[in-house]
Formats: sequence, structure tokens, C-alpha cells
Amino acid sequence: MATKPTITIADAPFDDPADSIDLVIRTADNVDFYVLSGLLSLKSPSSFFRHVLKSSQHTEEKDGFPVLEVEEDSDTFRTILLLCYPNVAPQIKSVEQIVAVKKALDKYCMDHILDLFVQMVIASPLMKEQALRIFAHAVVNGWRVLGEAAAKDTLSIPLDDPEAELEDLSYINTLQYIRLRNYHRKCRQTAQDVLLKPKAAPWLEGKASELLFPHYSTDRCRWCGGRLGCWLPSPGFYTHPWVTDYHTAVKAEMLRRPHPETALDEAIIADAVTNSISQCEEEWKKIAISQVRLWGKFLMEEMDKQISQVPLNIDWTK
Repeated sequence: MATKPTITIADAPFDDPADSIDLVIRTADNVDFYVLSGLLSLKSPSSFFRHVLKSSQHTEEKDGFPVLEVEEDSDTFRTILLLCYPNVAPQIKSVEQIVAVKKALDKYCMDHILDLFVQMVIASPLMKEQALRIFAHAVVNGWRVLGEAAAKDTLSIPLDDPEAELEDLSYINTLQYIRLRNYHRKCRQTAQDVLLKPKAAPWLEGKASELLFPHYSTDRCRWCGGRLGCWLPSPGFYTHPWVTDYHTAVKAEMLRRPHPETALDEAIIADAVTNSISQCEEEWKKIAISQVRLWGKFLMEEMDKQISQVPLNIDWTK
């Protein structure tokens, strides 16, 4: 005689049958979630749950509520339910979780929640930490929005380094890998184009007023009195040479890692701050860090703008 499986109750907020709920969802690992069914189909007209609840497709009741059995495990469904509930955000913990939840949301046609989940993944620390794995899974499953965002985050990974771990790309085929490498190459070239003329910065127009180190009418530093050795014709000011040295350092690193955030690389910024203080030791020291970072932020924003226009050329059909 078969042993009846042990049913456990999910953790809060899905553990209270008296909390205005009307449905019990039982997962593949026999965990029961007490839920409000309307939240499962909110803003998703084609939602599986909207149709299945109307047709009363259940064979069991618990505490007077219909029980709906699903094929996903409790970890996956807890994430899905937290996405549906207001003011409760799930944690993005692993690539496996991302894949399982994304597949389930596709399966159940939960369009509104799917868009929210994708944006949550893109904004999560895991996106940068596991960009290659997320990209590979996105390509295999035809997830364009997630895949394009992951591809951009792979720009922080030097694919040409001998020690680069590329096992995460084992899911994709050779053509897809070549297209990822071509994307990196094009982004490198785009970044180099922005940095090609280190003495020109047209992207600073309208922003230069926030910078305190440019000198527009004199080649003498207002802080140290020394002669300024660098002239930037666009938007047109004198400055100490640390600016072009900083551009040179960013340009070199962008050949390895063509991600816009390379412009704010901690080591590069630290060197630029040190160089700037060695060239101007007076009052400049008090604002050097914030000003160098602001310069890097403006450069990063311009490179991000240009790199965002580079096509990935991946076929997203499954």
C-alpha cells in the first residue's frame, strides 16, 4: 500500500488559511501555499490561472479551499508568488532559480509578472556576477531582453584572457559564441572611438559647469598657480595633464573589458586622483576624488550611450 506523502505548509506570508485567501497551491515537493487567486492573474489576461480557476480544475479541497497542483517546486513557486504580492520582493539567489522561474512564468503566461521579474534580474548583483551563464541560458531559451542585458554585462569579462573561465558558455553553439565575440569586438571599437581623441570631449557639453577643474580663460591653475599643460578644444578649457593620462588608462583597459563601467574602475580612478594631486597639491586635494569620479561618470555615460547602440545579432528563436 502506497504511503501518502507528507504535506507541509509554506512559510509566511502563505501559511494562513484565514488571511483572505481562496486557493491552495500544492507544489511538486508537497508544500501548500495559501494564496489569493486574483493576484495570480492580475494584469495578465492570458494567465493560465485566470482560465483554470474559472473552469474549476481541481480534485481536492483543503480547509474549504480548492487545491491546485503544479509541477514546479516550492522554491520556484514561492518566488513567483512573492512577485505577485505587493511590497514583498523575492531575492535573486542563483542562475538555476532564474531559469526555473522564467520558464514557469512563460508556461503560465503571467506576462505582467514576467516583465517585472526580468527587470529584477537585470538589476540584481547576480546579473553581473553570472553574466555568461545567464546569457547562455537566455540564448538557448530565446529570452531576448534578458539575453541582451546579460551580453552587455559580459563586456566586463575579458574573453581573450587565457585564464578566462568560459565553461558557462557550454550551452551555446559555436556560431552564437562567435557572435558574442564579435559583439565584444564592436563594443571595443565603439569605446575606442569615444576615447580616440583624448583632448576632445564633445559629450561634456552642458555638463562642464559641474566640473571645477576646467579653466576657460587662462592656462594658469587657480589653486596652485602652475601652468596647465592640457587643452581640451571641446568644450574648450585648460586642465592639468592627469585628464589625458586618465583617458589613456581607460582606453587601454577597455581593450580588455569594453564595459562602460570600466571608466569608473577603482584602480584607474585611484591613479588619476594620485596623479592629479601630484600636479596640483593645494585646495584641489579636498575635491580631487569627487571631481575625478564625476569626470569618469560623464565618460561612462557617453560610452554606455554609444555601446547600447551596438547590435548583438543573436537569433532569439528557440
